[in-house]
Amino acid sequence: MALRFISTLLLVNPTRHPRAVRRLQKQLKDVEGIDLVLTDSREDFLAQVQGFLASSYRYLLVYGGDGTAHDAINGLFGTDSTGRQSSGSTEAGKKGVGFLRGGTGNGIQDSYSVPYRLKQQLQAYSDSVCHDLTLAVDLLEVTDGERLRYGQLLGVGVDAKILKRRDELATVVRRGRTHVRSGFRYYLSSSFRFFLGSRFFDRQEFQLTFRNGRYAFRGPRVNAQFPFTTLDLVRAPLMVEIGTRPYYGKLFRVCPDVVCNDGYCDVYVFDFKNRRDLVGNILYLWNGRHSRINRLRARSNRPVIERYQVDNLDIAARNAFHYHIDGELIDLNTPDADGLFRLKVRMLAQGIRFIVPREFYNIYHPFDPPVETDHEFFTRN
Repeated sequence: MALRFISTLLLVNPTRHPRAVRRLQKQLKDVEGIDLVLTDSREDFLAQVQGFLASSYRYLLVYGGDGTAHDAINGLFGTDSTGRQSSGSTEAGKKGVGFLRGGTGNGIQDSYSVPYRLKQQLQAYSDSVCHDLTLAVDLLEVTDGERLRYGQLLGVGVDAKILKRRDELATVVRRGRTHVRSGFRYYLSSSFRFFLGSRFFDRQEFQLTFRNGRYAFRGPRVNAQFPFTTLDLVRAPLMVEIGTRPYYGKLFRVCPDVVCNDGYCDVYVFDFKNRRDLVGNILYLWNGRHSRINRLRARSNRPVIERYQVDNLDIAARNAFHYHIDGELIDLNTPDADGLFRLKVRMLAQGIRFIVPREFYNIYHPFDPPVETDHEFFTRN
């Protein structure tokens, strides 16, 4: 089946390998309804996203990884490269955006069932664009007092520390310019160094304030929910992960119970006390089988993985800390008026429209009339 698009702009990550770009260009040769733009810098990429908002294009496709997806989402909301709000846009909720696999982690692509092979990805998005298969999904709006960012996954604790170490290992200087090399090997290396070193036992204490939500326990036999208006906790966990999508990257199902458009952000508090507990449960953790971990740990009267669903929350600490949004590492080193280093997170319910494959779209529209197939569409047109 020949590819066909409608009113679509495709932006390519400036760091994509030339061979991958040539493969994409070959696939799209003589394809109607889509314009391919190769960006030459992050600033150029963000400028192209802003141009898309003001254009007549209806759909934006992005070829890159989680970092590029993060930049695209923030560009759609008028957030510049420094994280400052420049010009908010109501168009972000009207136009559709989709993401081709072009990075190391591809967590956002895994979360929305994007196929693996490039040819199948383009076929899926061709089908979705021609039939307007878009879904309004939730976003996190995050501010640390100076910067405003949008994303679907936020973490503090060990994952941010690993990202910090990864960037240190992957950073090189070429021709007077600093570059961070991509590749899963740097993340893997930094993970091993952290878990085998003494820093594994360094825990930072956080004050967690949850609002308008519930504690949601999912066990092997019993599920339970406890609603609250406000809940204040003090924790020193291994990590805290907040998401509106399930996958971190490499199919790490860090937020397994997320529903992408239910108006809640899921908060997971992980508290592995020692290396043995973590290593012994690593496969369950990777595959999101938290109830299995909770059952095993409960037998020894140890803490469980806690899950909350909230409308908004604050994360505060007495000392500066790192956090990530969609895998992009950010330093929080400016205290608020109370002398605390604070993150404020709120839900932007169904704030952006994602172009999704037909299989994913059908899951969220089980009772709608069936959408015509590509064969029916192209025959009719």
